[in-house]
Amino acid sequence: MTRDIPQHMLAELSRLVAVHTGLHFPEKKYPSLAKTMTSVVRDLGTDIHQLVQSLYASPPQEIMDALTTRLTVGETYFLRDKNFFQILQDHILRGITQHPKRHSKKIVFWSAACATGEEPYSIAIMMDQMLPALRDWEIIILGSDINPSALTKAKKGIYSNWSLRGTPEKIIKTYFTPLPGNYFALTPRIKQMVKFQKVNLMADHYRPLLDFYDTIDIILCCNVLMYIEDTARNRVLRKLSGLLVDNGWLVTGPAESGFVNRPEFSPVRFPSALYHRKGPPRQMPETAPIKTRSRKPEERPHFRTTSEKTPSPKGKLARRITDKAPSRRAPETPKHDRYQEAVDDYNHGDYFRATEKLLTLFSENHSNPPGFLMKTESMILLAKSYANMGQLAPAREWCEKAIDTEKLNPEIYYLLSTILQSDRKIDEALKALKQSIYLDPEFIMAHFTLGMLQLQKDMAPEGRKSLQNALALLNMRDPEDIPPFSEGMTAGRLIETLKSMQINES
Repeated sequence: MTRDIPQHMLAELSRLVAVHTGLHFPEKKYPSLAKTMTSVVRDLGTDIHQLVQSLYASPPQEIMDALTTRLTVGETYFLRDKNFFQILQDHILRGITQHPKRHSKKIVFWSAACATGEEPYSIAIMMDQMLPALRDWEIIILGSDINPSALTKAKKGIYSNWSLRGTPEKIIKTYFTPLPGNYFALTPRIKQMVKFQKVNLMADHYRPLLDFYDTIDIILCCNVLMYIEDTARNRVLRKLSGLLVDNGWLVTGPAESGFVNRPEFSPVRFPSALYHRKGPPRQMPETAPIKTRSRKPEERPHFRTTSEKTPSPKGKLARRITDKAPSRRAPETPKHDRYQEAVDDYNHGDYFRATEKLLTLFSENHSNPPGFLMKTESMILLAKSYANMGQLAPAREWCEKAIDTEKLNPEIYYLLSTILQSDRKIDEALKALKQSIYLDPEFIMAHFTLGMLQLQKDMAPEGRKSLQNALALLNMRDPEDIPPFSEGMTAGRLIETLKSMQINES
């Protein structure tokens, strides 16, 4: 692709894109930049030389929209980071409500790069889940993005099942209406809780673009800072801090916390996460989690994050949330600690101890089941622990229980297929893999594994076809990328493996 656009022009395009959008394309990403610019030129019906000339000045909105639409294709889904939502419920909101910095009972969120809206809508859903405790509070949720096409979709509130792949069945049934073609419409009540605006983080001032002039309690700027060059990133952080209320929170993606190095922010470590609070370092007070209704969203398998909370018994929420805090150690905290310990045990290879601790989470409170957000992850970890101990029957049982909680999650079906393969139930493993691919047609390792099993079953034409699908998907990836579930193998290494198998031969 770089043959079509000279190297010197790609370097200039990289500089101009950074000026207008903040997005950084180093030389190693020039092939991706060239592909994107070719698409932009085609969309605009112009040529690359005219595009460069227009970017030297203040480009018209048509060009900026074409650029941002092609450059910022955000991949997200509902309740993407369950660990954040658990921390939000158990710690951050408790601190805000017990130690308010405002004269009014108001909490303001801003999802600063919301793409197609799944993140701010997830916040709205979680706030609705917590209404018994936050009944007297005004909740304001702002969503913004630079991509106008993404915002148009966000405002419609209609999503495919792929956007709901990490969403528990109970949440889907409560907040979504099924539509033809595997689409789901978000309930109007939740849609009305979010206000969307187009915001370029390179702009000098955010308030006029947001059409919101009060301070903000929690800003989510996830998976954005890593794509912005250093100088622009520092300016963005300075402007974000200026919008936050004292002791307000900046939430970034897990790989971005190291970028937040401005003096006005203090890092605060939570279980499996590091966020930043506006203000000097201080000892965080121990606070009990906010109690919610017993409706509980369960999490998709992510295998390394966790958290938990328990809903309050009926009739216990009469007092105001800003009254004296309950006892320092509510029952939820030990449960959360046990789960974190189970994760540590698993990561250290002590699967028996991990299993013991995880089982206690499901043996308690049968009459009022725990509402912790990582329920599905707990089941996944149990399944993996049992499988690693060679106990395949309970491993399958817990995996199938996880599927019952998140029927649209392709990764759980893939895990089930590996358990079935270990149990030499190849026909059932094939069925699980096909279901995984049905839910995620671009699941590379599901295609790869399906092809290998089909060859093993003397299904040569089907096996070659599945492996060809895997190869086609791999060719779209950077050779250095490591596809999920590939056991650390890069896309390039997998391509070499498939080519050596001569899968294109009849």
